[in-house]
Amino acid sequence: MRFGRLQSDGEGAPLAIEELASSGQLDFLQLDYPRPRWASVEGAAPAELPEYAVGFSEALRAIVKPLYLDPQLHVIASAGWASAYSCVERAAAVLVEAGCGDMPLAAVRGSNLLPILEMLAGDGINLDNAETGAHWRELKAPVLAADLQLGAGPLALALAEQARVIVAGAFDGTAPLVAAGAHRFGWKWDQHDLLAAAAAASRAANWIDWEAFGPDGSGTSAWRPNRVEINETGEILVEPILTDSAAASRLEKWLREAESLANADRHADVRERCSTLQCGVAGPNQLAIGGAQGTASDDCWELEVLYEAGFAVEALIEFSADSDRRWRQHLATMARTSLGSDGAGLLTVEELQGTAGGWLHLAFQSKSRGECQRFAEQVVKLSAAHRPHVRLSSGRPAVHVHCGRWPVRVPRNAVDIAVETRVAREWV
Repeated sequence: MRFGRLQSDGEGAPLAIEELASSGQLDFLQLDYPRPRWASVEGAAPAELPEYAVGFSEALRAIVKPLYLDPQLHVIASAGWASAYSCVERAAAVLVEAGCGDMPLAAVRGSNLLPILEMLAGDGINLDNAETGAHWRELKAPVLAADLQLGAGPLALALAEQARVIVAGAFDGTAPLVAAGAHRFGWKWDQHDLLAAAAAASRAANWIDWEAFGPDGSGTSAWRPNRVEINETGEILVEPILTDSAAASRLEKWLREAESLANADRHADVRERCSTLQCGVAGPNQLAIGGAQGTASDDCWELEVLYEAGFAVEALIEFSADSDRRWRQHLATMARTSLGSDGAGLLTVEELQGTAGGWLHLAFQSKSRGECQRFAEQVVKLSAAHRPHVRLSSGRPAVHVHCGRWPVRVPRNAVDIAVETRVAREWV
């Protein structure tokens, strides 16, 4: 069983997705869409994060041909965020337009716990910070998202329902390959060494061997995602760019380092013993990973709560080509003086050199939304007062909310997860 994994953002198709999906040798493609930690805010409207990753439909559009031609190819994505249904409906429209109306899509819903947080707390679910121990009631800032990182069970159910494309709001990064192993090989949930092998293989798919790009990074244009193969006995083969013994040692060190990070080895379905992993050269263009061992998980899934931590705004002012250096320095000093805040805001003024006049980068952070809005207005006035010698090359500055992270361990049976699978034309 061959597996690939790509990190994505909320917009556009991820880099190298066509190459990976068009190989004709891929069974499962995982697309990770982390929930954004910031969003623009306007006026007095409440701060909100995007509902789902609009770029997922563009990712499907980029690989619709291999999806159609290769029935073994499955796509599993954490693109649904607050609305897996909306994300699937948009993706289904792309497939129908491409003539794939009979392709089954599944929406895995229930990972968005924002509407029921207080109910969970009232039911006795411990929402204290799993890393700091801070009590839930100490979090006074507005909560903007609460995403449960699902385990493999719901994804395996979607695969059992013959879904070719699966969209969840959020999931543990190792869950898709664990689900694929349980579905394809019939692994049991108490076969912890096999689940740990899937977790290690999933992490290896994300490994970037920086040594492959040279000491100055000039070879990064040759980057390609790793392909990983795992069989029913948990044997793992990886196809990175470099496959010599030194690369094997780097991969082994990278995989083992997870154990030194707090809870990094505690996945939704298994606790991985990273220190037992061993890597070596398997043959031309392949590294092997062995020694995977695991123990039972704590029967909890991680809940990632994002809360309003503050606001930020930045702008880029471009100087005209004939501007004097001393005058540019004077304007930077003026910006530091006139754009400062009497509150606890943090102002950064940075001069950037260019082939012509150069730029002035202005950034401001504050707990106060109003202070950031006033800063944005002052920047516009400053730029207007010194025309035609300067212009706002970044456009009118926008205020953004940025989020803090509050991790919680939630018993997996504390919430209800639903899987709905339909062919694409029935989603439109």
